[in-house]
Amino acid sequence: MAMISWPFDSTVTYDGQGNPIYTKTYSSDVLASILRKYFRNGVFTDVEDCFQVLENSGMELSVSPGHCLIQGRHGYNEASSALTVSNADPALPRIDLVVLRLNLGVSALSIELFMVDGIPAVTPAAPALTRNSTIYELALAEIYVAAGVTAITQALITDTRLDSDRCGVVASMIGDTDTSTYYAQIAADLAEFKAGREADFDAWFSGIVDILDENTAGNLLGLINKYKAKCTTVVLDAEDWTGEDPHTQTKSVGIVPADCVLHAGPAEASRDAYAASDVHVSAASEGSVTFTAAVEPEEDLTVQIAVSGVDA
Repeated sequence: MAMISWPFDSTVTYDGQGNPIYTKTYSSDVLASILRKYFRNGVFTDVEDCFQVLENSGMELSVSPGHCLIQGRHGYNEASSALTVSNADPALPRIDLVVLRLNLGVSALSIELFMVDGIPAVTPAAPALTRNSTIYELALAEIYVAAGVTAITQALITDTRLDSDRCGVVASMIGDTDTSTYYAQIAADLAEFKAGREADFDAWFSGIVDILDENTAGNLLGLINKYKAKCTTVVLDAEDWTGEDPHTQTKSVGIVPADCVLHAGPAEASRDAYAASDVHVSAASEGSVTFTAAVEPEEDLTVQIAVSGVDA
């Protein structure tokens, strides 16, 4: 099979009935295949509101003009389009989609705007996009249709054009890509989120302030410092071991009181050598801890010590 190459001018001849015969003809599949090598699916953003979905009146939406490319097929609207959201369920919310739909069916051969209704549910989910050899959809926006609602406001519209899995952007080869509309939506969403969360935080913090008076806060700080003071680290120097069977080493440990529960264990870097020498605590008194080793360690050991069971 010969390689497909283009564009080339055709040489025209005519059959016996005078019909032209062209030596170079190209099907729409060939052109679409070529365009898919240059452009990914999505909307063109040479204008900031390309196929932006906006509130209109009641349950009606307005979709701005724009250009798109779907599977190598180019579609565009020169004027705004109107879509109507189906009546809300009286008891349950749902999520609808506004989609650009490529239809390669012989009777269609088009790219059109459509509303795809979601299924009412306690926790609704957006409908899945249809993508097969005949139908291929791009999601422009999700519409949250609350139970019993009679009007769709902009706050209920979530722009999904920047989601590359669901729609995406085709970078224009002419001019700059304008993202101001996307930025405005993100900024508005962030401001709304911050306003709600900041109010919640302020209410929580006011409650904490009421609970933590000066004395309570001071006691809490004291407990924190007390806990920190009960942990320390000592180094068992290899040359300081004395005696045999077992080898012993005593270290001054200021946090150890006369009567306590002592916890000691190796730092991660000393874990293997600590275990190989069978090191453990054999005695503890106020201000000191004695360690024993079945085998004299050949390297310095770092040991972490904590005490409990005592009052500050």
